[in-house]
Amino acid sequence: MVHPVFIQTFYYAIVMCLSISIAGILLKGFFWKYVKVRLSFGKYILVKVRSALRDYYGVGRVEDGFLVYKRRKNDIRILITKNIFYRSLGVTWVDVDEEINAACTVDYSAVTGYDAEKYDDLLTRALMKPAIKSNFEKIVILVLLGTLILCGAAAYLSYLGYNNSQTIMITMGQLKSVVTANTQTIAASTGL
Repeated sequence: MVHPVFIQTFYYAIVMCLSISIAGILLKGFFWKYVKVRLSFGKYILVKVRSALRDYYGVGRVEDGFLVYKRRKNDIRILITKNIFYRSLGVTWVDVDEEINAACTVDYSAVTGYDAEKYDDLLTRALMKPAIKSNFEKIVILVLLGTLILCGAAAYLSYLGYNNSQTIMITMGQLKSVVTANTQTIAASTGL
């Protein structure tokens, strides 16, 4: 039989899980994002996105002077300027206006206004572009590649020549034995 203390602990755990789930549902996504930011100990920033229909929350981070957060599975980058971060509920917050893609200061005036999605694509392309090699490096690579191809072709042709020489030697040996046998047959039949 199970001890009554374990049963009571189990009931308390069920009530706690239900209340946390209900709080998560009623707060429309704020609760779990707040918990993630709170448990990151300053690595993440809570982003309040003000849109035309409703405000929603996201989790952002600071990378190379930009605030980066996800909006509908796309990374959005917004330039960080002075006086956009503030502390509330023990975490760092930033307000972002979705219509003008700008971070807002504490007095709700926009400080940057540019197309974050467009510039995010440009920044990603600039970071991922291949390094340009000089012409000297290209020529050296082509010469080495040509040398390797020529060496490979020479080795293949010499291998083919070796196989053909063996085939010719075998046929010459067979020809010699056939000629010798025929000569002996002719000599025996003529009496020489």
